[in-house]
Amino acid sequence: MPADPATDDRYIAAAVVSLEGAVADWDPAARDDLRKAVDYGIRAHDGQFRRSGEPYITHPLAVATIVAGLGAQPATVIGAVLHDTVEDTEVTLDDVRTTFGPQVAVLVDGATKVAAVRGDDPDTTEAARLRKLFVALAADPRVVTIKLADRLHNLRTIGSLPSAKAARIGRESLAIHGPLAHRLGFALLKAELEDRAFAVAYPDEYLELRAELINRPHLEETLHEAMSALEAHLDAADGSGNSSGNGSGNSSGRHEITGRIKHLWSIYRKTHTSGRDLESLHDLIGVRVVVDDVEDCYRVLGLVHALWEPVPDRFKDYIARPKFNAYRSLHTTVLLNGRMVEVQVRTHEMHTAAEHGSAAHHAYKHETGVEPQWLSRVLDWHDVDDSEYLSAVAGELTSEEIWVLTPRGDVISLPAGASVVDFAYAVHSEIGDRTSGARVNGALVPLSTRLISGNTVEIITRRTTGPSLDWLEWTVTARARQRVRAWHTRHRRDSERATGEAALVQLLSRRRLPRAQAETALLRATGLNSLDLLAEEVGAGRIEMETLSQVLTAAATSTPHAPGPPTLPAPARPAGSSGSSGFEDDLPPGPAPTPAGVPLLHVTAPGLTGVSLTWPGCCHAVPGRGLLGVLSRTRGVVVHAADCPQALAHLAKDPARNARLAWVRAGSQMSMIDLVCENTPGMVARVVLALADLGCDIESSSSYIGEDGAGHQTYEVVHPGSRSQLSTRLRELPGVRSALVR
Repeated sequence: MPADPATDDRYIAAAVVSLEGAVADWDPAARDDLRKAVDYGIRAHDGQFRRSGEPYITHPLAVATIVAGLGAQPATVIGAVLHDTVEDTEVTLDDVRTTFGPQVAVLVDGATKVAAVRGDDPDTTEAARLRKLFVALAADPRVVTIKLADRLHNLRTIGSLPSAKAARIGRESLAIHGPLAHRLGFALLKAELEDRAFAVAYPDEYLELRAELINRPHLEETLHEAMSALEAHLDAADGSGNSSGNGSGNSSGRHEITGRIKHLWSIYRKTHTSGRDLESLHDLIGVRVVVDDVEDCYRVLGLVHALWEPVPDRFKDYIARPKFNAYRSLHTTVLLNGRMVEVQVRTHEMHTAAEHGSAAHHAYKHETGVEPQWLSRVLDWHDVDDSEYLSAVAGELTSEEIWVLTPRGDVISLPAGASVVDFAYAVHSEIGDRTSGARVNGALVPLSTRLISGNTVEIITRRTTGPSLDWLEWTVTARARQRVRAWHTRHRRDSERATGEAALVQLLSRRRLPRAQAETALLRATGLNSLDLLAEEVGAGRIEMETLSQVLTAAATSTPHAPGPPTLPAPARPAGSSGSSGFEDDLPPGPAPTPAGVPLLHVTAPGLTGVSLTWPGCCHAVPGRGLLGVLSRTRGVVVHAADCPQALAHLAKDPARNARLAWVRAGSQMSMIDLVCENTPGMVARVVLALADLGCDIESSSSYIGEDGAGHQTYEVVHPGSRSQLSTRLRELPGVRSALVR
């Protein structure tokens, strides 16, 4: 902490002088309002100090100075002075509103809400902080201007923090705050913020790169040579000949020339990710020409190309088609003594917007009040989990944008590398879900096609089509990936619930228990609170039907019971079957136990999990020979020999009572497998090979393409182990959407 109050006063006085210098061109009334806010902030933060020992008020004053340097309006600068008052002092938002008006109060409120999600809180995720930040950006971009200035000043004074914490703040700044400043068009703020963050996040690499640049004095020599030559060439063309060099910038009556060496973090990122040599970067040395109007921009571009040889494919016209952050300029790369030099040409208005951004002026949103498409995409990721959200935000902020047209001429912006599917979901979620094909510039293309700026894309949809999980291999936007996963989750649960309902209907129809008693017994045993949830668990294979059958058997033997229909709706009966709602118990009685002397074989009823088997006295089923199963309301499935006259008579009268039976070896069972798979070549072969690897003997199989465009495969197999194990293994197969084993 400073030694005495006089030292505190000197710190504060120096901060005030810097702020006043940044607003020297303001009108007197605006400066008076700012001075009032400064005095208010000094009183509110009295007695508070930063970790470095300086009075705390020096921080908001420095933030306000940075914001003023961006050309922000008075309300934004005053909001920056007061941005910590509500959070850190006794001042209330009503106090701010009463004293400084609603505009300033909105900014202080927004800054307070973002700050309320603190990075040093162990219960707060980085994703939660970012979500707050982007919500604030959408509500009022000036709030984020203040927060970026806040981060820059914290990086300027980060030396008082432990190195580990400083490194974490530096890495976060490089991943989020620097790219966000780029998105908002704050070029100067971005360059300083990234270089300062680079120095604390990766200090060894920073020092190594800085030393390498110091050891290459020819870079500065080439820069000054380029500026001088271009100044002379433009003056000669203008007929002025009155250039006035000043080291870093030259100017004449119609143009101003400045130059720079690319900032350190940008150099490191490009060389580190691409593996390229430092001097192979086309924009390592940059010269900028600022002129009066757009016509002069193109005139100067022609003069530049007349002076130096342009590098092929390095011309960019961001005036005709601005960047995602409204950046406008002409870019070209030329060769000077064998070294590449990037030349940028822009107007004074374009230069101000490029250096200082437009968010500070609250002009960031379009005149319609609609936020840019990249921000809309980020705000739409409300259902994305934290880990994917962080990755998606970093990708969104650091990627370039492309501009793609709908057939009606509407412009859709997407991250570079986006596919046709990303475009479809950007237009509308339902269009993405129903996409079956696409045309790019009139030609049919695969859905995996990567788009480039200027493409016109037409999406072909089908009502019965659903998204494929394969799309996740080439989609890059979080919206598309989120929607594909959500669709499959929703449809898998619907399918599992329907399958489980059918199985429960079948189970309950075999048990003579009152409806309420059966439901209560099942729900109590499973710990679930509804039959819908129970049906979902059964359909997913997480609860075995054998277990539920045992529950109902125990309930039936412990309490007198009467027949009652289940709550779940019964499936429709096949045409031609009897109208009876249950199966008549009119088969001759017989012994219940399995025939003796058959240790190696037993009977199974595929598709009728949990149903009991009964042997009648009218015939003798011989192990290994044909079987007929007849459904009975009271005795489950009655096992007959294949040629039993009574069984044949019953089935002729009511075919719906037929239950397929089979002999299987002890330790194995026969099951029906219903799969819903991606409709891709080789899917059936993949499943068959997997079944063989799992020890399954396939008795029969069938497949078809459903109305949903998916492949539906059905197998009757004899397999070892439990049905739940088999179901789990099948669901793990690539391309399998759902698997039911019954």
